[in-house]
Amino acid sequence: MTDSEKLDLILEKVTTLDQKVTDLEKDMVDVKADLKQTERVLKNEIRKECGLVLDEVERVHNILDKHKEDKSAHTA
Repeated sequence: MTDSEKLDLILEKVTTLDQKVTDLEKDMVDVKADLKQTERVLKNEIRKECGLVLDEVERVHNILDKHKEDKSAHTA
């Protein structure tokens, strides 16, 4: 194999590696964007769930308050 052939082979491999790295960089940009979107969705879902839990706590608290005020419920 001549030096010229070796250099051509090295150049071809470097070019191929460069393209792969470029593709990986593009994929990473896409992954980062997807992660940010997923994070936004998860935060919104967590807020909704927290709101539901707090609403339920408030509902039960109101039931307990009404029950405490009802003196006929307890005769002990």
